Amino acid sequence: FAPGDAETWLNCPVPCSASTFALRVQGASMEPEFPDGEIIFVDPHVEPRNKRFVIVRLNDDQESTFKQLIIEGPRRYLRPLNPHWPDPIIEINGEATICGVVIFRGASV
Repeated sequence: FAPGDAETWLNCPVPCSASTFALRVQGASMEPEFPDGEIIFVDPHVEPRNKRFVIVRLNDDQESTFKQLIIEGPRRYLRPLNPHWPDPIIEINGEATICGVVIFRGASV
């Protein structure tokens, strides 16, 4: 993002790269752990490891999604935390771009 592209500028309270950005959680797929409206800080320079929370853009979709990354051997999956979510796990079959790893969660702003 270029300066001025953000709606609001927030300081990340933990060490992070200059590319770190904040997002507001939208929807119920990560509830109850991450409620709708909560602010999360995402660092694109952190290595996406197993069970980390990530922002992913599936290349055949225009939107990004917030899920837990599950890595089992060469296979990668995205898992919502909401036990009542209709798709309990999504295999990353095609190409996907991991936009960053959640490094901090803040209160609703």
